[in-house]
Amino acid sequence: MESLNNTDDSSKKKNSGNSGIWWHKNNLGPLKKLPYIMQFGCMKFSKVRMDETMLPHLNDGIEIHFVNSGKYKWVVDENEIELLPESLSITTPWQLNGSSTGKMDIGKINWIVIKPEEFDLKKPLKLGSWSKLTKEFQENLGTMMINENTLVLEKTKVFKKYFVELQNELLNQEEGFEIMVGNIIENFFIDLHRHLSFRKQKTDEDDHFIEKLTQLVTNDLNKKWIIDDLAYKFGMGKTKFTYEVKKLTGYPPNSFIINLKIEKAIDLIKNNKEMNMSDIAFACGFSSLQHFTSTFSQRVGISPGKYKS
Repeated sequence: MESLNNTDDSSKKKNSGNSGIWWHKNNLGPLKKLPYIMQFGCMKFSKVRMDETMLPHLNDGIEIHFVNSGKYKWVVDENEIELLPESLSITTPWQLNGSSTGKMDIGKINWIVIKPEEFDLKKPLKLGSWSKLTKEFQENLGTMMINENTLVLEKTKVFKKYFVELQNELLNQEEGFEIMVGNIIENFFIDLHRHLSFRKQKTDEDDHFIEKLTQLVTNDLNKKWIIDDLAYKFGMGKTKFTYEVKKLTGYPPNSFIINLKIEKAIDLIKNNKEMNMSDIAFACGFSSLQHFTSTFSQRVGISPGKYKS
């Protein structure tokens, strides 16, 4: 969220349908003792309203949003996303982010902006002297944030507790609250690091799964593949296998296999001029030239003969 030119010292904000707390550079409140936190807020919108402070903006820090309720149309650089309940959005200092129209629907959203000592595309993340996290940890976290580009995590209820704890510490400002706030933010970053590491591992596993499936099928396109048999080869039941293939490719298994056959046919049409259409059809596992022609035309938009010419 952008900073306001508001010099009111009150931490409570109530204005035309929104209420909550918001500390920023012109209204620091407890952040006076926490110079690495540029902003902290928790805002509840009780009716749909336009809010210019929510328009796309840059902050010279790591900006983190957590949606408690409602849904918000958001942009990160030029990527449009939708923030749903329990969504966590994280942007780097050089990323433009916010509501594309400034329209805020009914709901509740938390955010914090943390100013790192160093962090850009050429310099690794360095949080600053306040943090006890190791240099290696900070650099790895920064690299993961850069690699994600548009970092939005869904169904991340586990992160809600950090905003609740931060809000309590900042509101009450009991003895040692500065230490507690630093510890909470570090625990948040540790949880984020674990979450991103697991997600990368899962992505690598998914890529490997589709790669292995593609290789298995293309090595024997003439075989009549039975989905139950394929599922068994990957240690899954038919339902789980079908779900995973469709989730990762956009197609159910049988359609995905047909796509692989068409891809092979296109390769043969382009690169093997000696083969006629009947040879290509049978080489790619089609039962007849007619079946091949109709399937090819349906998937590609033109007949294989026209594609060749």
